[in-house]
Amino acid sequence: MTLYHGSNIAGLTELKPSLSEHGKPYIYFADNPLVALLYAVKPVPKPFSFYPYGFGSDGRIVYSEYFENAFKILYDGRKGYLYECDSINNPQQPTQIKGVYTCTENVTVSRATVIENLYEYYTQQEKSELFKIKHFKDISESEMNFVLNDMKNTVERYNLKSDTCNPMFLFIKEHFPKAL
Repeated sequence: MTLYHGSNIAGLTELKPSLSEHGKPYIYFADNPLVALLYAVKPVPKPFSFYPYGFGSDGRIVYSEYFENAFKILYDGRKGYLYECDSINNPQQPTQIKGVYTCTENVTVSRATVIENLYEYYTQQEKSELFKIKHFKDISESEMNFVLNDMKNTVERYNLKSDTCNPMFLFIKEHFPKAL
């Protein structure tokens, strides 16, 4: 089974596990290249993450914009690398995220594709109805409250108010000020 890994790093021939937001060194893969490429952008550094996507009832990937123009702000002008790996020993699914796998061993890259502008690429995928952006104006109040509560919990858990130079604090301050 071919699995995909998205990165912002060019020229990789071997993928190596690194510390993840799940507390263990993993290499992350997806069975869908569109999911993998979402991870080619790192909106916030580890141990934090911000990948607000899910799946519609039709199976299409849906990226939820929890602030105005989020997808364009985070992905426009960003280059991504899609690594395809045909031989992965014992892929696991400890995260319970649909179609996402992990591996704890080095993996050889079988093929790589460069995406010059991820925003433009996903715009084309949206036109092909393989991907959908759920725009900020379409986010329900209850969904937004859930996200804000999650951000508040992150601020508290990591004591970010006392670390105002932390990239996650700055991200929340810029895009989710109500969480502070």
